Amino acid sequence: MQGLFEVGGVGDAKKFFAEMLSARPIPDFYTHGIVLNGYFKYGLVEEALLLVSKLERKRENTDIIFSNIVIGGLCKNGKLDKARAIFENLPLIGVLPNVRTFTIMINGLCLEGFLDEANNILRNVEDNGCFPNNVTYNVVVQGYLKCNKICEMATFMKEIAGKGFSFDATTTKLLINVIGENPSVLDIIPELHLRNKK
Repeated sequence: MQGLFEVGGVGDAKKFFAEMLSARPIPDFYTHGIVLNGYFKYGLVEEALLLVSKLERKRENTDIIFSNIVIGGLCKNGKLDKARAIFENLPLIGVLPNVRTFTIMINGLCLEGFLDEANNILRNVEDNGCFPNNVTYNVVVQGYLKCNKICEMATFMKEIAGKGFSFDATTTKLLINVIGENPSVLDIIPELHLRNKK
């Protein structure tokens, strides 16, 4: 079924999934994850949420991996409010977010320009027993770059100095694009590179 989604065979994938639902045994967590990822990939948000609702009523797949798929899919489809609501509801249903959950939510907020809210969540990560990783930090830096908030990015870089941060390929590409549009950004890059190598 994953192969069908990958080649754009959404209709065939949906038909195959429907056949699985009518058979035994019922689809497992892995299968539901594939279907949800496929729905979100092709913008079938309502169908994805309908499946989520059915699973929740049956109290199936209410774990953090499942929640990460849903939150990430909603963010990628511009449904930030729904993603935020699910994220905030996790503790209430006994599901503890992990660092990937926080990173996904922070990325969704950064994509929409809500950098202050993203930073507030970042500050709370450790309070929830998690530790931001290089992916988390890159997501925040990318948010600053996309919003052209270079000074704020420099401040953030100073805050995370010594935490093992390094630019990933996506951040590097964004940085190059920003420099191409605004060469004056180079004035602060040497300092960032110095910190990046420590």
